[in-house]
Amino acid sequence: MVIIALWLQVLRTSLPPIRAEDWRNFLVMRVEKWLPGDEGALAAGMLWGGSEGLSRQTKEAYRRVGLLHIVAASGYNVTLVTGWILSACLIWLSRRWALGVTVAGIVIYMLLAGWQPSIIRAGIMAILAMTGLILGRERDAKWLLMLTGAAMLAWNPKLISDIGFQLSFAATFGILTFLNTSPGVRSVLLADLKTTLAAQAMTTPLILHHFGNLSVISPLVNAAVLWTVPLIMQITAAGLVWGPINYLAWPLLRMQTWVVGSVAAWPISNWEMGKMSWLWVAVYYVMLFLLIKILSTKH
Repeated sequence: MVIIALWLQVLRTSLPPIRAEDWRNFLVMRVEKWLPGDEGALAAGMLWGGSEGLSRQTKEAYRRVGLLHIVAASGYNVTLVTGWILSACLIWLSRRWALGVTVAGIVIYMLLAGWQPSIIRAGIMAILAMTGLILGRERDAKWLLMLTGAAMLAWNPKLISDIGFQLSFAATFGILTFLNTSPGVRSVLLADLKTTLAAQAMTTPLILHHFGNLSVISPLVNAAVLWTVPLIMQITAAGLVWGPINYLAWPLLRMQTWVVGSVAAWPISNWEMGKMSWLWVAVYYVMLFLLIKILSTKH
């Protein structure tokens, strides 16, 4: 960590000042150059956060089916990046090396994403959690994550109501729980899928509470298209190095926008249940933690 901090300081003092917004705009344009239209804006939003490039019609369709969070929740995006880097590294590297590479990947992602406040919060929490895994057991990492969250709240109590903070904490906790309850995963695709589901399971009630307008069709749409998110993010990340590879993401993006647009036009998509109350959020987490406890006991 000290070496990383010194390296970032050297870069900061030796390179001409470049605004974080300039970095982000360059990277977004790099994606949209190969993937124009809503598909490109959607891919850029998944990778760097933000829905500014989406057309009003597409943005409304994603809102109606409960999927707008995939481009609006930076904390979720950071933790998803952390999860699939870690999942892939664990296949080929030792545990300690895999976690070290993951920490480096988080720092690089924070730099490329422009050091936005929500990304910095998520990155710090993910780095400290991964550091706990490097130094000890999964349980130590969870406690370190909780202590980090408590310290951040002590420094700024207003963070308790910040959606980015809540999603970062919940998604990171989900990834750490996934490591405990899913041993022996050898397939990269399967590991990515389970990591995504772990983060999604922890963040779903918060997303439903904050973004509201819970469509009754939302769970089905999430199950149908959410698996494409980590694949799209990985392809477009590789596309930053070699642009034509972005074309591999286009069928997934087109399928996703077609499914969302089609379902949003159904009459049933207008039947909305409203925001999930904090009471039901609490009930959800109690039931989920009981399930996690049962799975942990079996393993």
